[in-house]
Amino acid sequence: MTKRSPTARPHADRIPLVPAGPLAPTVLGECTDWLAAQGYSPGSAAGIVNLLKRMSLWMQQVDAAVDDLGEDLLSRFVAAECSREFVCGTVTSCMGAMRRFLTAAGYLSMAEAEAGPVTPAQVAVARWCAWMRDQRGLTDKTIAARCLYAAGLLDTITAPDHGAVRWNRLDAPTVNAYVAERGRGYGVVSRAHIVDAVRCLLRWALSTGRLDRDLTAGILKAPGTRRGLPRGVSPGQVEALLGVCDPTTAIGARDRAVVLVLVRLGLRAGEVARLGLDDIDWANGHLKVTGKGREHTLPIPVDVGQALEAWLRVRPAALDRAVFVRTRAPRRMMTVSAISGLTARLSDMAGIDPISAHRLRHTAAMDVLATGGTLTEAKELLGHAYTVTTMIYAKVDLTSLRELVVPFGQVPR
Repeated sequence: MTKRSPTARPHADRIPLVPAGPLAPTVLGECTDWLAAQGYSPGSAAGIVNLLKRMSLWMQQVDAAVDDLGEDLLSRFVAAECSREFVCGTVTSCMGAMRRFLTAAGYLSMAEAEAGPVTPAQVAVARWCAWMRDQRGLTDKTIAARCLYAAGLLDTITAPDHGAVRWNRLDAPTVNAYVAERGRGYGVVSRAHIVDAVRCLLRWALSTGRLDRDLTAGILKAPGTRRGLPRGVSPGQVEALLGVCDPTTAIGARDRAVVLVLVRLGLRAGEVARLGLDDIDWANGHLKVTGKGREHTLPIPVDVGQALEAWLRVRPAALDRAVFVRTRAPRRMMTVSAISGLTARLSDMAGIDPISAHRLRHTAAMDVLATGGTLTEAKELLGHAYTVTTMIYAKVDLTSLRELVVPFGQVPR
């Protein structure tokens, strides 16, 4: 028998080659099929199945059955694995995927996975959300954003012993301290959204009698919230972004199509993420765009159509009918942050300043005006509901503005 070198890298306790425990072989087989359907590579799937085998062996040792699967059992398993001298790396890297499989297969209920202690602060947030929905008519997306920004304010006035929300402790300095801390690391626009969300929370508390005075007047305004001019990108920068997209690879073809859709059609990142295969009308050369609660149809330019065709020919099988999907498992629709991160990643690869997806949208509108188009045409391209929203691009149309400038020394006619 060959002895291991004392300087060899330590490894976790090995598991038997033949799976053992209550999860073998039925649950392990279901997991393998589920991972294949999700598009996981063989290497990634092997690590997840290995973790499930470890759990099955541990369940046999503690005399647990399949019916005992739950959050408590998972917590005990993780604690047992972490208590070993050498912890297997799959415990941290594959636990999320294993949990998703157990939930999708019905072994772990969704309600149990998401359940948590109901505190007075959480009850207050739920009632605030209902007020925003019923009394203010806000959309679920707006409500979720305001909760993300302002719900933490209640934690600052929650009693540590019994968890009650002490509304009498809320004053302007406390609110301003929270706003300043919550806005740390955010941009100008996001800080303004944080202030708006906190104001909304305070208005609800005042209208429901939780506060006896209006604190909104004492909240400091986020500095520099004045809207600036749109910033586009130069043709050279666009070429640099496209130049680092390798069209011979699937990810390169996808990234190239995303950039062209953004810069030629002026779509928002969310609109690009929500594009579906059924939204492309190849026969008539049209693309249906859905965003901001509205739908509009745009013609597909030749270069955009060619890029979309090149991507769709190599697009992997996915779990949904989104046009742009992840190239790694689980293969499903790309998120809005993934679309925005894509342009930032390409900018870094091209060695240029970071370019956001929204700057490419600005570029599309500015190109319309620069080539002699009207504000109405730019409005239709961007899908704006009101012309006044599009008028800001008139400030950067230098060609038209020069015609309006009166030469020095002459009287305007």
